[in-house]
Amino acid sequence: MDRTEKEFRRKYEAVFLATAAIAAVTVFRLRDRMDPSMRGQAVLSVLFIFQIFTIALLSSALKRNLRRDFYSFGNIMVIGAILFEIVLTLFLLDYFLSCIRDPEQLGLRAVFDRMITFPMLFSWYALAFFGLVCLLVTVSNISLIRHEGFRLKNLNGVILSVLYIGGSFLLYAATDLVYRKVIVPNGLAGNTWAEGVYLAVTLFLLLFLCYYECVAVGTGILGFAAARKKPAYDKDYIIILGCLISREGGLLPLLKGRVNRAIRYAWDQEIATGKKVIYVPSGGQGKNEIMSEGSAMEFYLLTHGAEQDEVLAEKESANTWENMVFSKRIIDKEKPDAKVAFATTNFHVLRSGILARKAGLDAEGIASRTKWYFWPNGFVREFFGIMDMNRKAHWKVGLVLLLCSAAAGVIFAISG
Repeated sequence: MDRTEKEFRRKYEAVFLATAAIAAVTVFRLRDRMDPSMRGQAVLSVLFIFQIFTIALLSSALKRNLRRDFYSFGNIMVIGAILFEIVLTLFLLDYFLSCIRDPEQLGLRAVFDRMITFPMLFSWYALAFFGLVCLLVTVSNISLIRHEGFRLKNLNGVILSVLYIGGSFLLYAATDLVYRKVIVPNGLAGNTWAEGVYLAVTLFLLLFLCYYECVAVGTGILGFAAARKKPAYDKDYIIILGCLISREGGLLPLLKGRVNRAIRYAWDQEIATGKKVIYVPSGGQGKNEIMSEGSAMEFYLLTHGAEQDEVLAEKESANTWENMVFSKRIIDKEKPDAKVAFATTNFHVLRSGILARKAGLDAEGIASRTKWYFWPNGFVREFFGIMDMNRKAHWKVGLVLLLCSAAAGVIFAISG
């Protein structure tokens, strides 16, 4: 867990405990003077206060952390949490307005029952949104295959779309089927503990689905912002991240775009400040490549205006992580306190920035453009990569959601 996540967790826990304490004291002290609807109204009011505090806290933390540590999975989680909290607040507002028309809905149990339906509603709204996104991604994949040929990696978007939509409907169908074929036939429909267990399991699955949906949106928003972010003109080195070269050793369009973007940035910086940069083209030799990607980029730079002493090629790395680690070693030998940027394709900036931070590089990304049908497929791959890099965070979130779901099931059973 990075500093961003730790700081957010401490403040969020403080707000949560303070709000829970206020709710508990209010209901306990006034329990004898409250009818069930008034208790429900008190709980609903406290929930509103909690939501407002939470959204304000999340927004403040995000604003500060984007300035201090832009490339962070913690920022992705905060963006997703803000989205979830905003939708939940609107849900509570709609419920409160409906209670004005029908005060009987304000019972404490009614408030609880309404709250546990929120994950289902959220997932349905998200499914409608992501359904449209999946359609657009599928169209882009079809265009990608038409232009670049059929390869399994060109179907990343289609595969994710099928898994997400199919998995969502399977989850809805499975939970309904269990209730109709297991709970009801076995006479457990009136058993509050059996229904509590069913509720806990269903709630956990839906909340975990909501978590992934929120993280996907957070990744998209931060990834777009990372691609649009413009580094200051104060850099000493530019790491150029390698990718596949041609069989003859030339730069393919994707890599050429990265190198050209680095050259343009270097020119802009020299014009603006008079400060020159040193290029660090980074990439080893793949199985089907006649030379290292670093060497191919070095040759391209030297034939496009760069001097020999302006290029320090890194020729051993096999992936983005090694790009950052090995390039850092080269830079540290020359200037340990150097200011660094890295050039890569727009959809690749966010994950590269996160890996740079993990490698100890305080580097800013410079995004090169790519054809429109490349971006969605590339982003899907990057999303999977970012999720895989943070598996511990998913386990921790899953544990928290499991505990919350179990608590909801127990409350349901006891209050039933």
